[in-house]
Amino acid sequence: MEFLGQDRREGLGRKAHSRFNLVLLMLVSVLLLLSSLYSAQASVFKKAREGVMDAASPVLSLFAGPINAISDMAGSVSDYFNVMEQNEALREENAELRQWMAEALELREVVASYEALDGYMTPPDAQPINAFVIGEANDAFARSMIVNAGRSNNVEIGQAVVDADGLVGRIVEAGRGAARVLLLTDIQSRVPVYVEGADVEGILVGNTRARPAISFTASAEEAEAAPGQRVLTSGAGGALPRGLPVGVVSGESRDGIIVDLYANYARTRMVRVINYAFPEIEPETEEEAAAPADENGEAAAPAEG
Repeated sequence: MEFLGQDRREGLGRKAHSRFNLVLLMLVSVLLLLSSLYSAQASVFKKAREGVMDAASPVLSLFAGPINAISDMAGSVSDYFNVMEQNEALREENAELRQWMAEALELREVVASYEALDGYMTPPDAQPINAFVIGEANDAFARSMIVNAGRSNNVEIGQAVVDADGLVGRIVEAGRGAARVLLLTDIQSRVPVYVEGADVEGILVGNTRARPAISFTASAEEAEAAPGQRVLTSGAGGALPRGLPVGVVSGESRDGIIVDLYANYARTRMVRVINYAFPEIEPETEEEAAAPADENGEAAAPAEG
């Protein structure tokens, strides 16, 4: 009986051990199967990916060119707008710089005009009045300009107007704050002049051209003038001071002696009005006429009673 019980227990132990081994083998088999399936699946997916990449490579290459071109175009458009913005900013800066340059040049011209006018020697007892040219009136016959000085600045009709180079014209209309200057080239302009070194006097007559002509007086018909000689105001008639520079002789024509004017109206921006009062000659009284003259030829002062 004991042998039968022992054999039975040993048989049950062997069966339990064999079941454990079977379960272990089954687990190992399942693991190996899963591993093989995963490896096979990974290999399949890898091959599938490689196949898709190989198949898509020509298509991607075909579309890569246009896509890159569109990308480059988009970048170029963006760069274009950036350049446009920079150009606009540069244009604004250039406009500001041009404005500053124009103001600087204008100031330089004003300073040069002041320096040139300061070097101009006016006749004795003259009171020059500085003024700026603010307008012009040029048509088929009229040649004139407007200056920003008038009666409030002691500007009167008939006064001479000069620039840094010479005589410009004379005042023909004077308002409170502005005046009109009749230029030497106006057809109505008549200025008594003489040719320096030639003993020639005449009337400078405007002819609407850049170079007016001197019309001779009766006493100067036989006189001649050489090119290059200076033409100055003669002061005849008391209209203008004597000795104001007008121009130089350039030649002769049937109208008379042609004069190249010193004044350049295209560049004239600042002028000086010569407020010159001619001294009046007072008539001699009877007492002064009867008084004896001294050693110097001057009338002696009347004796006090």
